[in-house]
Amino acid sequence: MLSLIIPGPNSPGQNIDVYLAPLVSELKELWEVGVQTFDITSKNKFTMRSALMWTINDFPAYGDLSGWSTHGRKACPCCRHATKSTWLTYGKKWCYMGHRRWLSTEHQWRKNKRSFDGMQEIEGAPEVPDGDEIMRQLEVVVKRARIGEKLPKDEVDWKRRSVLYNLPYVVQLST
Repeated sequence: MLSLIIPGPNSPGQNIDVYLAPLVSELKELWEVGVQTFDITSKNKFTMRSALMWTINDFPAYGDLSGWSTHGRKACPCCRHATKSTWLTYGKKWCYMGHRRWLSTEHQWRKNKRSFDGMQEIEGAPEVPDGDEIMRQLEVVVKRARIGEKLPKDEVDWKRRSVLYNLPYVVQLST
């Protein structure tokens, strides 16, 4: 288990990959090669393998770890281009609505106008991309970064390809 807390103004932000690269290197080795380990109960050696299963973080840290843009109109990584956002004029920030569409179609909150934004939620949940689609999107980000071309805001909401995507099992885990 690795525990790490990096506070706000001193956090590495998008440069977190510098700190994660050694961890990713070791995780790749533990996944592909493994390490000989002794099981005390069976009195046998076995090859132990290891994988990064999940991270627990707040939304800004999620953006730093994944490379997804967690700011602006399309910040929801699940809804992506179908994110329903509204600019709060007096609050001067984005508000994200439309998450009731992830509930079952019969759920009582879908029809509840009063407690939400005055609208019923009749739309279905957006399609979630599989691991292969995410990797295709990241290839576009990497290709454009190599040639120094900026990414169009409406095309891809990735800021960069995180070093975590170098783990061989990530494509399967994200589906």
